Amino acid sequence: MNNINMHLLNASGSLMPFKKDIESITKISVKKIVNVIPVSDVDIVLYEDPQSAISHLGIGGYTPNAHLVFIPFDTRHKHLRNSIRERLEGTIAHELHHALRKRILGYGDTLLEAMISEGLADHFDIEITNKEPDQWDTALTDKQMTAFHKKAKKEYFNKKYDRSAWFFGSKGKGIPKWAGYTLGFNIVSAYLKKHPDKKPSQLYRTRAEEFIG
Repeated sequence: MNNINMHLLNASGSLMPFKKDIESITKISVKKIVNVIPVSDVDIVLYEDPQSAISHLGIGGYTPNAHLVFIPFDTRHKHLRNSIRERLEGTIAHELHHALRKRILGYGDTLLEAMISEGLADHFDIEITNKEPDQWDTALTDKQMTAFHKKAKKEYFNKKYDRSAWFFGSKGKGIPKWAGYTLGFNIVSAYLKKHPDKKPSQLYRTRAEEFIG
């Protein structure tokens, strides 16, 4: 049995205008996801927290361990209703993929492992939703891709890499916002092109090193 529990925190009532959509989409999404990956025993907590939501979406996502997913909302975001309808399913897919991979391999301690975990989760999002890649998956130009892939290679196995710089940008280190997400997405894309018989839903237990082998 796939034990996925939804917990909508709404004591303030701030999510009431969106409650029906959130509950319906979450229920349908979970049913769809568990049909393709064996994820179970996860609590999904949905709540108001503007500071944790992605600014251009009004929705965020975080999976601290294999059994817990947080999905914050910014109810002041003017396009939140549309974001819920367009991006909540993909967010749930992304985070539940993290939960499953964390249970088997962990998120990863190195830059390469983190990039692959994120790249796989976003490719799984696309497999589930059939939508276009997110902004953070296409944040680099071709020239930047070449330069930062070369730079990342030097840190692939570094357990003390600067996660904030690689995934959220650093002017001091000259790393653009979302570089790590885009690099990871493209490494997984290249792997899938070489293995057309594979789907992201089949790769949750594949080690990061295999994607660059």
